[in-house]
Amino acid sequence: MASNKAFTLAVANLKGGCGKTTISTNISAGLTQRGRVGLVDADPQGALKHWVDWGSKEADAQVPVLYSDHTDPVQNLKLAQPNHDFVVVDCPPSLDMAITCQLMIECDFILIPVLPSPLDLWASTQTIEMIESARKTNPKLKAALVLNQTEPRSAMTRAMQTTIERLGVPVLTTSVRRRAVYRNAVVEGVSVFQLGARGRSAADEINQILNEVIPS
Repeated sequence: MASNKAFTLAVANLKGGCGKTTISTNISAGLTQRGRVGLVDADPQGALKHWVDWGSKEADAQVPVLYSDHTDPVQNLKLAQPNHDFVVVDCPPSLDMAITCQLMIECDFILIPVLPSPLDLWASTQTIEMIESARKTNPKLKAALVLNQTEPRSAMTRAMQTTIERLGVPVLTTSVRRRAVYRNAVVEGVSVFQLGARGRSAADEINQILNEVIPS
């Protein structure tokens, strides 16, 4: 990747229901504390656009700049990269595999949210294969799994550990816990960083994920 481009992070999983957009919104909000952030909503459902529109109404909100002028999300990404320190891409579901692969080629890091079960981990295989394909063009592309909606006292099962080893993709040390505050933030049209004491633990969690992903 060219050095004058923003650090580009895509949140991707071809399997639906893994919390991709929730993680995208809160990661982008966390990054606004570290630099200029661009946001590309490649999901046809347009959830990120609604979040940005809603968040822009908050007087104290640091809202990422949304790039959605073009119907082609790859073009939006290329427009965003020169103008920001970070760009976050919310990738589309399995219906748009070709677009997802093109987006991955333009990225520095792919974060793959998965629910903490062996079946959900195995369902991410297709996403990992797509990353391997993108690496033929972008060999510096990095990737990691992040477990989502984990319970604080539940240990990773042996079956999950075995599955992760077979997938061959590292898993972040920090997981996203099952917290009502993530749902509350969506309802209120904000991120966990804007919820004060209510969102502090979740915000710390997101910052820890960013510390693992963003080069120091």
